[in-house]
Amino acid sequence: MNPRCSFAPTNFVRSVASLLVIGWLTCCCQADDFPPVFNNEASSDASPMPAAEAAATMTLPEGFRATVYASEPEVRNPIAMAWDDRGRMWVAENYTYSDRTQHFDLSLRDRVIILNDRDGDGHAESRKVFTDNVQMLTSVEIGRGGVWLMCPPQLLFIPDADGDDVPDGSPEVVLDGFTVSQSNYHNFANGLRWGPDGWLYGRCGHSCPGNLGVPGTPEDRRIPIDGGMWRYHPQRQTVEVLNHGTVNPWGSDWDANGELFFINTVIGHLWHSIPGAHFIESFGESPNPLVFERMDMIADHYHYDRTGSWTNSRDGAADELGGGHAHIGMMIYQSDRWPQQYRDKLFTLNMHGLRANVERINRHGAGYLASHEPDFLICKDPFFRGIEISVGPDGDVYVLDWSDTGECHDHTGVHRTSGRVYKISYEGGSKPTRPFTKPACLAGDGELPQLWRDYQAGNTTPEQLRSLLSDPDEHVRVWAIRLLTDHWPLDTLLGPQPDVTYPDDPNTLAALKRSAQRDPSGLVHLTLASTLQRLPVRQRALIASELVAKPEFAEDRDLPMMVWFGLMPLVDQDPAALAEVAAKCRWPDTLRWITRGLATRVETTPQPLDGVLTAALKMPERLQASVLRGMAEAYRGWLKVPMPENWPSIAQSRAARAHPDIVRELNLLFGDGRAIDELRELAMSSKVSLKTRQSALESLISARPDDLREICESLLTQRELNATAAQGLSLFDDPAVGEKLAKMYRRFHVNDRPALIEILVSRPSFAAALLDRIDAPKDPIPHSDINAFHARQILGLGDDGLREKLTESWGALRDSPSERREKIAAMKARLSGDVLAEADLSAGRALFKKTCSQCHMLFGDGEKIGPDLTGAQRSSLEYLLENILDPSAVVGKDYRMTIVLMEDGRVLNGLVVSKNDKTMVIQTQSRQETIPIESIENVKETTLSPMPDGLLTTLTDDQIRDLIGYLMSPTQVALK
Repeated sequence: MNPRCSFAPTNFVRSVASLLVIGWLTCCCQADDFPPVFNNEASSDASPMPAAEAAATMTLPEGFRATVYASEPEVRNPIAMAWDDRGRMWVAENYTYSDRTQHFDLSLRDRVIILNDRDGDGHAESRKVFTDNVQMLTSVEIGRGGVWLMCPPQLLFIPDADGDDVPDGSPEVVLDGFTVSQSNYHNFANGLRWGPDGWLYGRCGHSCPGNLGVPGTPEDRRIPIDGGMWRYHPQRQTVEVLNHGTVNPWGSDWDANGELFFINTVIGHLWHSIPGAHFIESFGESPNPLVFERMDMIADHYHYDRTGSWTNSRDGAADELGGGHAHIGMMIYQSDRWPQQYRDKLFTLNMHGLRANVERINRHGAGYLASHEPDFLICKDPFFRGIEISVGPDGDVYVLDWSDTGECHDHTGVHRTSGRVYKISYEGGSKPTRPFTKPACLAGDGELPQLWRDYQAGNTTPEQLRSLLSDPDEHVRVWAIRLLTDHWPLDTLLGPQPDVTYPDDPNTLAALKRSAQRDPSGLVHLTLASTLQRLPVRQRALIASELVAKPEFAEDRDLPMMVWFGLMPLVDQDPAALAEVAAKCRWPDTLRWITRGLATRVETTPQPLDGVLTAALKMPERLQASVLRGMAEAYRGWLKVPMPENWPSIAQSRAARAHPDIVRELNLLFGDGRAIDELRELAMSSKVSLKTRQSALESLISARPDDLREICESLLTQRELNATAAQGLSLFDDPAVGEKLAKMYRRFHVNDRPALIEILVSRPSFAAALLDRIDAPKDPIPHSDINAFHARQILGLGDDGLREKLTESWGALRDSPSERREKIAAMKARLSGDVLAEADLSAGRALFKKTCSQCHMLFGDGEKIGPDLTGAQRSSLEYLLENILDPSAVVGKDYRMTIVLMEDGRVLNGLVVSKNDKTMVIQTQSRQETIPIESIENVKETTLSPMPDGLLTTLTDDQIRDLIGYLMSPTQVALK
């Protein structure tokens, strides 16, 4: 429900079956048998500030005041609101949301209430229960003959055709497939809102991926969602996922021009919802292998200090930045009751900052840029958890307060008996002249609101819409394009929908091409780029060619990516046309991605890539360099590549002479024997730079010449190169190699030793040599250098002799569940406040760098392979110990360990970062390795965490104290 930014995913202690089948209760229950509401907080003394006091003490700009519209017991646990055409507020109350051990308590129920301020005094006098027989309720919207409820995994519709506030029947399931993850229960579907086009819009976080469809839709016909925005058309009963990615969107609204924006958390807060966009996520790569890079947020700032701990924002230390990274609820103010300076400004609630942030959105290039305005509201109630903000029919603003402290990282339990709705009014404001509408942009008599109203009423024709493509207002032209193609199918996360039928409308296609040729607006071009994903694949190159030929947009933030997203299916379906687009392309990034996509198909369809190389000969050097980079990126990790026919010509180009390293790498892949000789000389020469020698050695390892073993063994004595040489030797399954590496362990730099250990545990023959050297009298490998991850990998080799030897020389690994709980309790007792106060935080940081930083980042230091610990609930000792001592108890889908058996006999354990049809990138404990798919014999996915049990086994009591103390530190400390 609240932003997902935890140290590790949380446990969903109930069966998957019950989650999937219980979206609403089949019994028809009356309000008088509603289950008793209870709190389960750790501290029974905690309580929110009285509602009136909380409102009176809010900090607001001059002339504004906050009052209580409703509070407990009339409203509790408000999670969402909506307005009906009678000016009444509908509130979704969620009681089933529970703590991190239970997630949802299905002994409880959720409900929808109606609040009404009949006399207009700013306080709701009446309250009515519309329904109390739903569960896992996240959103409510009114219209089209009833009430719409998001209750993952289902979108429900409760008919109320006569508008008497009494359901005409049981809830109808209109959509399903919105899963709720077992490992993360913050990011599920939410945010129902009617759009200006008449569709019902919603949001979903990427940790709760799903497959959407009307009930009964076959699996292969469903629309995958992995974060982002979606919409549903009630009359046509169709659903589409508008864009993909981000982490946890929980707030959205349209501006006066009908542009949709949404709020997100952790990786950036504000996004322009472009249909067909692939946005960045907090981890990993897109499931679509052709999405090489993804779009970022549109704000030019963050609301917390990304170089330090975001937790500082809780005590006001980040006031000047905005209060924190967790944003919930959003509105764009479009009434005229408040002063003009607030018109069209974006407001969002900042959870940890206990405030409302304000953004100014301006046109920028083809899209938009948001800048930080002064914060609008600050609440002094520590229970304030603003979760939704909305403009009411009177032009004032209403804020839902979940009223709790046990959310996000504050796992203190659940406080269900409180909840507030605050009204923010301007004392000098007059009655708004703009009528209230949903969304607000539908109000008024302008050309755009009239267009939307006409379209929803069915009073527009394609001919009329095409005529608007020459309107002087760029926003009207944008919407003409959108409405002309409104019901044309949109590409899914993985590409065009299977067996889809596109409308046969040559007049509209011709009009869109003319717009691409003639329209000067970047926003129109961005809309056309987005619309590529609604066009038949064979038609996309015609419009894309016109867009990419305009050099004025070559450096635009959004356009180059959006055009590529629309062109991706051509890699397989029409590569010749894609090569023709490349020949006209004047955008370096788009050209690089086109080249990369075509280069990956060189083995089956080499002609299109040759066409790009031929065209590149006449391009400026900058664009030639994009072609070279695209090829190099495509072949990263490949062992050998067929040489394109026109490679010798492009290898002599100006860009090739300026980028000899790329040419050398490609020559090697294309099988140029002279390149092997040259690389051998470079690797062995003491007269060239170490960087060049290392690069040459890495290329030799990829090429695997016959004398690779001899080359690598000769370089083991050179400390600057021996780590790379050891990687080369890992390819040879010979006990003598393992013995040599283990014997030379202390010759390796201390920073390279973890990677060497990883090599030694990748083969049974190597692991035996490693275990023989543990604490040996001569050339020993210290017992403390072998951690639980290494031990688990040795056990995974399946050799009974190694298992016995491991137990003798290092120790046993995993305990029973009860023993692990006992260890957690014992460790918690040992690490009292007095003990932790004596922690050497600098020493703890050094231990973190050694044991954790390969996968985790803290205070900006480390790698973001696993969750970033800066935003974790590190102040809770129990939380830390649970995740460290029993990490595999709860593992999210993005953090499960994979075991990869290589054809050469090696066994690699780690986290799969990305995978396509040619390569797999796996993050082991010490390094990220790109593996050719053809060299993999078997892949086994596990439910285990890459962070193994027994992480603290080799640490002394003082070291454990220091590490835990550092992990709990609110700020960074210096290294000794």
